[in-house]
Amino acid sequence: MFASTALSFVFTVVFAVTGIYSLARLAAVLAGEGTPEDRLVELFHLVMSLAMVGMAWAFVGGPETTGGRAQIVFFGAFTIWFVYRAATHSRLTNGYHFVMAAAMTWMVAAMPLMMGTSGGSSGGGGHHGSAAPSEMPGMDGPATVTPTPGWVTAVTIGFAVLLPAAAGWWALRVLRTDEEARPASSGGVATLAPAVPRVRIDVGCHVLMSLGMAGMLVAML
Repeated sequence: MFASTALSFVFTVVFAVTGIYSLARLAAVLAGEGTPEDRLVELFHLVMSLAMVGMAWAFVGGPETTGGRAQIVFFGAFTIWFVYRAATHSRLTNGYHFVMAAAMTWMVAAMPLMMGTSGGSSGGGGHHGSAAPSEMPGMDGPATVTPTPGWVTAVTIGFAVLLPAAAGWWALRVLRTDEEARPASSGGVATLAPAVPRVRIDVGCHVLMSLGMAGMLVAML
């Protein structure tokens, strides 16, 4: 996928961490810790992490492949669901997840345009200066490398900026709410538990996921 193997390894480590944590959270929710909505959210996180690892090594194709179309349907459905949840429930959390789902849908759907491939490619795509066309998944013949359209670059950069910005804003609000919910000591100073609360780990995972997605969007241009 990328010209630098080291970059693919970095993305793999990032999304392996988020994927393992999402799997652990999904297992906890399925065991009774959480709501049915939480199950869907953790499933979204897990599948997204796996998809990003696949993209890092070009294991998954673009919108012209079966896998690519399945991802568009999956993440597109979650995009719509998060819009509904934001309108009827928490705008903060679901609005943030909407940005993530929309970015994933865009990443798969616009992959050939972002990576400047056309012609014989059936969706795997090749990055400018990356692997040869014959190494791309779903490639039927030599691909023609074309410049990325300006509007595609603009939308991609927009998502790359919005993702960490939304994650930072969401993290501050969640952490502030968590601090306000803590019991206060007799002196009026909030006490901190000796163990790191799970909400902080959740926030860290979400921020890492957003930064990784933003980095991959930029790397695909």
